[in-house]
Amino acid sequence: MFSTRPVREEEELFGKAHKRAIETLWEATQDGEFVAVLGPRRVGKTSVINVFLNKYGSRFYYLYYDLAFGMGREAISYTELTPVKLRVPQRKLEYSALLNLGIVKMDVRPRNIVEFQNAFLGLLRFLNEKGAKTLIVFDEAQVLPRFTPLNTLGLLQTISDSFENISVVLTGSMPGLLERMINPSGEKPFFARYVERINIERWNTEEGFEYLRRGLPNVEPEELREAVTELSGVPGFLAYYGKLRTKGLSHLRALEETTNYAVRLWSEDLRNFIRIYHSPGYIVALKRVAKGPSSGTSTEEIITEVKAVLGLSEVRIKNILRNLVDAGLLLRPRRGRYVIPERPLRKAVLRFNLRTF
Repeated sequence: MFSTRPVREEEELFGKAHKRAIETLWEATQDGEFVAVLGPRRVGKTSVINVFLNKYGSRFYYLYYDLAFGMGREAISYTELTPVKLRVPQRKLEYSALLNLGIVKMDVRPRNIVEFQNAFLGLLRFLNEKGAKTLIVFDEAQVLPRFTPLNTLGLLQTISDSFENISVVLTGSMPGLLERMINPSGEKPFFARYVERINIERWNTEEGFEYLRRGLPNVEPEELREAVTELSGVPGFLAYYGKLRTKGLSHLRALEETTNYAVRLWSEDLRNFIRIYHSPGYIVALKRVAKGPSSGTSTEEIITEVKAVLGLSEVRIKNILRNLVDAGLLLRPRRGRYVIPERPLRKAVLRFNLRTF
């Protein structure tokens, strides 16, 4: 019941949005559309992809790329762009396509970026011309632009324009950053004419409670509701808490260990974010919101704080806020007020010491 790893079986998948996403994915890929699965960290996007491939993967070819390893890196070599799962029957490939597949898998080391790009497109061209329905999945796709010197957005543009039998699924735990790829500014090309968006959110109190209650039917309801509240309805953290309870830990002990676990993960996410964006202004802004009331902190209050500490311009600070929202570290302001979306993230922000980073 409480899997702390992405699930593969449909019966193990919980949540209305998660189950609905499977069928939406199927319908969109059948229509040949590009799909973006958007949502915060640890809400179960990878589980959705796993269940989808387990249920429908036998009906088409696919290459699955997990790009989470690049979350904290500014530049990544194209030689690290290798599929972790694939279904492309080699016995059906011609010699040139078989060679291209070897290069795409990095079994055959490409001599340069041009050879790799040609091999990637050559393989897809062969599959497309054979009428083979093919799916390419990029998990944590907001990392794609950092693969140097590979023009990943150009590749997506080519797939969209030229290969009618190839569909692409992009997932992103920094939804705003992925949206910038999907819907860039006017001077940049739009790589797909249409992208089906599937949004997966944290569970609300009732859905999180029902998830825990199914696996812990004899536990006091107040304890389960407290766990959902303190863990902000995040499926991955609720699964961790549930697992600890099934191991015999008390409510308070399980909640404490899960909170510490969640804070550690968020702290690592913050470190990765700062490696990319460098400026301490991000942490100063986050700390100002974390120390503020639950109703949120105004733009003016954040600007005043960051200016006083670092002397940054108002334009620069507003850009910082935009990046924090796009990364999912702040929620978009309502009536000009910013909030931190999860309690463990708030604790991680308050504990974060930029000087030791």
